[in-house]
Amino acid sequence: MYVDNNSQSFKSAFIALAGRPNSGKSTLMNTVLQEQISIVTSLPQTTRRNIRGIYTTEEMQLVFIDTPGIHKGKHTFNEQMLTEATSALSADVDLICYMVDLSREFGDEESVCASAIAGAGASVLIVFNKADRCSDPDSKINSFLSRFPEFKNYPQIKISAVDPKSKKVFLDAASTFIKEGPKFFDDDSLTDANMRTLAAEIIRKQVILNTREEVPHAVFVEIESYKETDTGHKIIASIHVETDGQKAIVIGKRGSLIEKIKKDARKEIEALVETRVTLTVHIKITPNWRNDGAFLRSMQ
Repeated sequence: MYVDNNSQSFKSAFIALAGRPNSGKSTLMNTVLQEQISIVTSLPQTTRRNIRGIYTTEEMQLVFIDTPGIHKGKHTFNEQMLTEATSALSADVDLICYMVDLSREFGDEESVCASAIAGAGASVLIVFNKADRCSDPDSKINSFLSRFPEFKNYPQIKISAVDPKSKKVFLDAASTFIKEGPKFFDDDSLTDANMRTLAAEIIRKQVILNTREEVPHAVFVEIESYKETDTGHKIIASIHVETDGQKAIVIGKRGSLIEKIKKDARKEIEALVETRVTLTVHIKITPNWRNDGAFLRSMQ
């Protein structure tokens, strides 16, 4: 929602957070906002949508676009996410924050990411992240710049996105790119994602946290119904998996795991909406959904 602002000194910017899966994009956005808007887990490729987070002060408003990790996968769904991520970079953004994970080696996946960002045509701030997990971060940075010399003259910062102090470091570095502009959202807006989207992301996060590496990327959460009433919010969701075995894992022994997933998700949603939430969850087997174009289109 556009909000008119008469102050000539007010500044605003659209900032795309880009990088390989699990490079810290969601963590940095959540640290700046001091809220958990986007999914954060230790597993790669947990952000599946270009979720926007909104940071507003009396002087400025930053609209963050947290993109899916840029990589090439073997499923139609992976191709769809790559398209979504790169389309966000080619949109009218004021700054791309290229998140580079210093704790991992730079391989073909980094090359795909670097190529997409270098070709986007927008201003770039390189955010070397996870410096705390690297024994010699400066040497690793030099290695990155040697491999990708096109980024040598770009501004850069070195942070650990989980550290609250990184908020100031990032905002100071980004301030150069923030120009005079309007206020696009209300002061109290934290995201432009609707509650159906956030509820689906929260439920999926709880599936990931509770099943770890056994089924997370084969899981899709569909919100079948979301109703706000005088007594609270009523949500009906379906967790789509691809096989009987994955369904059994999500259910758990005597239904214990799905009950924990529901309980944890409900508590997190309640904290977000500040009212009582009734959550009903079904588990559906949708074979090979990640390669089912008709299914993926119906879920958009």
